[in-house]
Amino acid sequence: MPPHPKQAARLAWFDTGAGVLVRVSIMMALQWASLGAWIVTLPTYLAANTGDEGSGVFGASFIGDIGVAGAIGALLSPLVCGLLVDKWLNTEQVLAILHALSAALLLLVGYAQSQAVFFLLLLGYFQVYAPSGALLSSLALHCLPDSDKSFSVTRAMGTVGWILAGALVGLWPVLTGGQSIEGTIVPMRIGFVLHVIAALVAITLPATPPTPTMTESQAAPHEGLWRNKAVLFFLAISVIAASPVKFYESFVNKYLNHFEYPFPAFVLTLGQVSEVLIMLCVPLLLVRFRLKNLFLAGLIAWAIRFALLGFANQGSRPWMVYTAISLHGPCFVLVSILGQLYVDRLAPKNLRASAQGAFLMATFGVGSLVGARLSGWAQSQWLTPAGVSPAPYHWQYFWLLPCGMSLAAAVLFAVVFRESPHAVRPRNPEA
Repeated sequence: MPPHPKQAARLAWFDTGAGVLVRVSIMMALQWASLGAWIVTLPTYLAANTGDEGSGVFGASFIGDIGVAGAIGALLSPLVCGLLVDKWLNTEQVLAILHALSAALLLLVGYAQSQAVFFLLLLGYFQVYAPSGALLSSLALHCLPDSDKSFSVTRAMGTVGWILAGALVGLWPVLTGGQSIEGTIVPMRIGFVLHVIAALVAITLPATPPTPTMTESQAAPHEGLWRNKAVLFFLAISVIAASPVKFYESFVNKYLNHFEYPFPAFVLTLGQVSEVLIMLCVPLLLVRFRLKNLFLAGLIAWAIRFALLGFANQGSRPWMVYTAISLHGPCFVLVSILGQLYVDRLAPKNLRASAQGAFLMATFGVGSLVGARLSGWAQSQWLTPAGVSPAPYHWQYFWLLPCGMSLAAAVLFAVVFRESPHAVRPRNPEA
């Protein structure tokens, strides 16, 4: 029996460009909400159970060390999953499996009763979660109409999801009339539920089978991609730029809680609002400015952000703190999102998922691993050194270290990188 005309029209719309845009946008929101619900408050939960606090399960430098789990997850699994979807499996199917596994592992993390078990479970979680972001970006760039313009809008929905999840956690006392949940495992439970929903939504995404291998003539223009010095240097700078990020991600919530800022998780969503605004401006920015200048502006923004936190006089200058948080837009978008677009434009059609995995490995893998180790060391030196009670919390020294790293990356990039105005070619419409 044929479907009713109205039902047929709804089904037809489902597969139109607008329908695909809506589905991918919903998935993008869930992709980042499932992480944003708990990762921001994780340092607060760890601090509440470190040393003499709470259960005392975690060591003095574990907040920084825990970043290693995410970095290791981004080292290898994105490349493996990228190869799988480039050669053998549908992207949307792999996404559904990854989110289902992420849900199961995150649920178990909350039950861990020792530092070792907590770390191992979180390591497993990031092994399956890390590839999902690169795969979703690859799917979006493949399926979206006019993806150069629509990708940034769709990616902005990921930030909206992050904001809503952070607002839910941060405003929990207001919404429920209860206590703050930022130092508990409740945010992880919220993340678990969102992962389950994401796994179900992933099944509805457009079928994205492996792309047939290109012929020799089609591949010829791209055969030197990974031997291109500009590309390799861009990835190397991305590693350096990503390293200081772990200082902010792992400690800014603790910083706000330490100085008793109201609703810290909610306050941090100011950064995501800034991110959405900058994301929506990306199509215009790409027309008006060279990629090198935009990327350099992002590196400088990171240095300014850390300097503001460092000179905020132990949190007593709120305008500096709020400005630093609001700089998240240019910091994240100009460095991370434009990096994804850059890699996608240069990659051969049949290796785009692998190329996204390589970029993820360079930034969130190698860069985050270096940053996690350095931030853990800085914590043990200036924030909570072993054997010192009460902990000194020399935040100025702590923030000025990543400030110097970001500034060094900006200077190196400005002086050494030589990109012609047309180094990043527009995508072939037939690709």
